[in-house]
Amino acid sequence: MFPHFWIDKTMTKNLFQISIVFLLFILLFGQSFGQALVCKKSALTALKPIPKLAYECNENLTESDDEVLTQANRRKAINLYTKTLEKLTYADWWNADVDDLSLCDFRKKAGALTKEQKSDYEGGDYFFKLRGNSRFRVIIARDPCYQTGFSGMNVFLLNRVGGKVFASEIIDGFYTRADFPLGFDYAVNGSETIIEISTTSGGLYPTETFYYFTIDKKTKRAVPKMLFRDNGKLTNQIYSSMLLMEPEDYGLPPKSVALAIIKNHRLAKRFYVFEDVFEILENGNHKLVKTVFKWNGKFYE
Repeated sequence: MFPHFWIDKTMTKNLFQISIVFLLFILLFGQSFGQALVCKKSALTALKPIPKLAYECNENLTESDDEVLTQANRRKAINLYTKTLEKLTYADWWNADVDDLSLCDFRKKAGALTKEQKSDYEGGDYFFKLRGNSRFRVIIARDPCYQTGFSGMNVFLLNRVGGKVFASEIIDGFYTRADFPLGFDYAVNGSETIIEISTTSGGLYPTETFYYFTIDKKTKRAVPKMLFRDNGKLTNQIYSSMLLMEPEDYGLPPKSVALAIIKNHRLAKRFYVFEDVFEILENGNHKLVKTVFKWNGKFYE
């Protein structure tokens, strides 16, 4: 609890944003948070430079204009970039842990991070552009022209089959206020692997959007997995307000957890989403309402 002294609105907003930064880091990189962080020699040797997405910006468009997304030169650059990612076939890079690779990409040499480096790494000064495992890799590429003030980016999924890599752009033109752009998980459902990409908006009242993909058997590239029926339509995306405090602080039942769709690499039988109904509770928080989604054998509804 905070001592009983006056806190203005600006200070309150900053405290919330700081809390969001630490919460997101714990959620995405919880195993290393609070521990000594070391760039291992093996990971440094396996480290490969991830290409940067580049194309010429249209001077007649602002960085927040959605028309940027449809520019012909941008689409051409993304197609070429996707093909370039398929050259990342190095076995040592794929076998290395992605967190170890990120640490070495940040430090640039083997050894433990200093106290100052650790603070920068965990505090949002490093752009995490790699997630995944030894089968799937997620590449997060900054977009040079779109939503540059909000970390505008494009997300690509690499599928490793034997000695080949098949790349796909899975999220186009994503942007966020959060310092840690996304998380990765997967579930095995029968013979199918379902990939989960979790994102957050950041900001004072953050929201979460989860995306789901599967691998097309013919092309070996990622395609949307229509996992949810919402308002009568099938979609591969699901949205929820994000909790920064205890569920009871938002008028929710105790132990309520949003978007717990994958557990131990299996699909849950049910999960919850929270929606802001724009009603202010006595404690000053926004009231959230819980909705239950249940698995029917094919999708959630």
